[in-house]
Amino acid sequence: MKKIMFITNRLPFPNTDGRKNMLLQYIRQAKEICPDSTIINLSFVDDAKYLQQRPPEIDRLECLEMPGWTEKLFNIFVYSLLLRRWPIQVSVYYSRKTHRKIKNIIRAEQPDLVLYDMVRVAEYVTDGRSRNVLSYDDLLSLRYRRQLDWFEYVPSVFGGFADKLPNRLKRLADLKMVQKRLIALESKLLDGYERRVAGRFHHLVFTSPAEAERFREITRHASCHGIPMKFDPDRRDDAEPRRYDRNKLVFVGKMDIPHNISAVVYFCERIWPRIKQQAPEATFYIVGKNPTAEVRKLPETYPGVVVTGEVDDVKRIVSDSAVMTAPLLFGTGIKTKIIEAMSWGVPVVTSPVGSEGIGANHQEDWFVCQTDDEMVQNVLLLLNNREINEKVSRNSIRYVHRHFSSSVARQRMELILS
Repeated sequence: MKKIMFITNRLPFPNTDGRKNMLLQYIRQAKEICPDSTIINLSFVDDAKYLQQRPPEIDRLECLEMPGWTEKLFNIFVYSLLLRRWPIQVSVYYSRKTHRKIKNIIRAEQPDLVLYDMVRVAEYVTDGRSRNVLSYDDLLSLRYRRQLDWFEYVPSVFGGFADKLPNRLKRLADLKMVQKRLIALESKLLDGYERRVAGRFHHLVFTSPAEAERFREITRHASCHGIPMKFDPDRRDDAEPRRYDRNKLVFVGKMDIPHNISAVVYFCERIWPRIKQQAPEATFYIVGKNPTAEVRKLPETYPGVVVTGEVDDVKRIVSDSAVMTAPLLFGTGIKTKIIEAMSWGVPVVTSPVGSEGIGANHQEDWFVCQTDDEMVQNVLLLLNNREINEKVSRNSIRYVHRHFSSSVARQRMELILS
């Protein structure tokens, strides 16, 4: 394979969020499997300051332009609201000028394989000699449906692509009276689009093997694969017990994403005061870039809460924590932040949603809590009982090594590139 192209909805670097990490893993694995190939990245730019951090595996980078506000509004009103053909996030990413640019580059470069990053860029698919791959990440339609059950904790309908909306439409979408209808509409549009667009691609990729299998059954697609995030623990499960701060809890995630915002707001409202009452020295760190106003205000109301914003080294902040909490109310796919914490030996306390796609054993490798009472109880157990904390730490490292190592992820990537 001589040329491999990635068309991404954000720069696949640096490692500031889970999706960037996943994309960069795909790029690096492609280079490892096909070392003589040329990697070309056509990408929308989420932050220009990252351009100087392009990794060496990317041989060529071309920046893509978003549509102007007039074209966004046209796409939304015609293709999303009138024709009900595109999800809103597809409408705000689709530019006819950019599509022409992509077609010209593909025609000139003649890549062997093109990977499209998430359904929001699927309309840019270009027919030709290349094999086309659509990376869904996870099923956004299901994620949006689940948001409706926790509407009171959803600060923004559109999450990570909210800043791509025209300002007037964004202000309208922030009205609570409008939000619920938009969530329901976007979920319905995504559900049909995710299925419909699948037939235009040779391969489909999800981060969760379980989700890939379910989607294969729905669409009968011949090539549907789950390629999880790879993690190679740098500690052995039989190493000396790790040193940690017994009063430190952390949550990690990009903090302008609805499922992360709702998780920390819920935790602070329902869980944290009960923990703080029994562990007054405890501190809860919310780690992740772009914290919204709702998140930044949490320390004003809840003593012991610290919002760090973006940090240079997530591992340094997280690895000495007593507990990583992931009280997710909704979401889909494998939560890479959970696997990452487990690979560092940090015990995880999560919800049933957070556990999806991860077959670890409750009370041995981690704790999966069905109720608020269980979450309070298990967090306090890990704060106060060093023996259990060390046992779960060792078991979590062993689990990640067996199920999420480089060799496991590479085998699945080879199926796409072979």
